[in-house]
Amino acid sequence: EATTPDELIEHCKVLLSAYKYPRELVILPEIPKTATGKIMRRELRS
Repeated sequence: EATTPDELIEHCKVLLSAYKYPRELVILPEIPKTATGKIMRRELRS
């Protein structure tokens, strides 16, 4: 059974201060990486 974004946010609310937990989560099938294996942070933001 996969965890939903709402379940993760609720879990963070229990452990973190209100200003620290994420307001929104997006689940991606995989993290975009360059040919050398570095994470493409600009792709994640869009």
